[in-house]
Amino acid sequence: MPYSQEDFKKFDTVFHPKHIAFIGASESSRFGAMLYLPAFKDSKFSDTFYPINPKHEEVLGWKCYPSVLDVPYPIDMAYISLKINAIPKVLKECVEKQIQWVTIFASGFSETGDLESAQKERELQEIIKGSNTRVIGPNCLGPFNTENGISFALNSPNVIPGSVSFMSQSGGHLTQLLDIGFKRDIRFRYGVSFGNQIDLNALDFLRHYHLDPKTKVIAAYLESFGTAYGHEFFKELKETTKTNPVIIWKGGHTDDGSRAAFSHTGAIASDLKLWKAMAKQTGAILVKDNEEFWNTIKTFELLFPKYMPNGRNVGIITPGGGSSVNMTDLFAYHNLKVPVLTHKSQEKLAKILPRENVNIKNPIDLGAPGFILEIFATCIEIAVEDPNIDIIVIPLWPDHLYNYIIKRMVQIQQTTLKPFLFCLPWIADSFDLARRFKKVGKLLRKQRQLYFLSLREAANSISLLCDYADFLNAHNIHINNS
Repeated sequence: MPYSQEDFKKFDTVFHPKHIAFIGASESSRFGAMLYLPAFKDSKFSDTFYPINPKHEEVLGWKCYPSVLDVPYPIDMAYISLKINAIPKVLKECVEKQIQWVTIFASGFSETGDLESAQKERELQEIIKGSNTRVIGPNCLGPFNTENGISFALNSPNVIPGSVSFMSQSGGHLTQLLDIGFKRDIRFRYGVSFGNQIDLNALDFLRHYHLDPKTKVIAAYLESFGTAYGHEFFKELKETTKTNPVIIWKGGHTDDGSRAAFSHTGAIASDLKLWKAMAKQTGAILVKDNEEFWNTIKTFELLFPKYMPNGRNVGIITPGGGSSVNMTDLFAYHNLKVPVLTHKSQEKLAKILPRENVNIKNPIDLGAPGFILEIFATCIEIAVEDPNIDIIVIPLWPDHLYNYIIKRMVQIQQTTLKPFLFCLPWIADSFDLARRFKKVGKLLRKQRQLYFLSLREAANSISLLCDYADFLNAHNIHINNS
């Protein structure tokens, strides 16, 4: 069934509820979700937040209601923080109250492998069947929105709203992503942790993110499709990648990992070959671990769609001969090319650089003169203008860790639509350099510049960006880069 604009507006209330009920609220509870109740006192929801607990008349200064049925206002979202045996009764009350969205925190369902626990999931599905109530979870943290502060995730400090929307079958990965995002300045739009996906699932959120005008990049940690059919997810993914890159971290892609995934969210084992085939046919970007996930999200966030590469040809500009050889090998290993510059570019470089201990062909080894800012900058400008080069890679040495040098590099980057990335591989091995990098890193983040502390991660991330560009070109898909 086509997803209409009316469907979009209705679903968007998941991230923009006006009236929220919290079932099981208690100041003395040790449930993790209770840690976040004080945050709602200082939020925009402070006057429309309704604790539910028949044992209390008041919680944190709010009037506490015995049941959602006793709340004299309409409720958009209800969070259930109760043990699993108490959930069916209150879920029935949510259905009776006609609450549209219900997030269930509790674990202990199908992921246990126990038949009785799996039956409890089916009981919840039966309760909402034919109603207007939809469930997120169980075994999850629910939705996240940077604009209004909705979040039950750990490590979710105030962040700058952005264009990355994500979904995660794991609550832990959601909180880690928010923490990593804060540290690396990944700017999020929406997010959701949906756990076992007994109702709302990966397809629902993919469809919504696809049509959300403020979502540019979509990221997903998935162990399964939940209640969605794989074929339907495939079809939606194929449409989505025509306008939005979709980065998927597939959890449980080994035999042991599949077993762990089942214990985590009840995910049924699925063949990695099928996921790889799906990614290849749809243009989705499939990654295998957390670091690759974070780096790929950051790369696409900063470069898509304005700085999409026209090819896989990399220009490397560095004062180090040995490091340039290493980088050439690494980039070639990741299916990137380091082509020879045009004769015109080589002639320009030859006029600037000495004849000895340099390479003017590419990688461009500047030798000792590369530590002179004007020479370094001019050589970068020559590489930027070279028609054989699609991507500019600049390894920064300890001698370059000064704001005035970075500012000059950024000025050059802003003159081109070719992807630009900086590499600082020495930082991780030196406490002193890491300390010196603090100010430089702050400037790079402020200027929204892409940088890596690992050459391998830089090569891999930019190669994945090229894979997506190749997919778009092969299918004659043009994306507006404004």
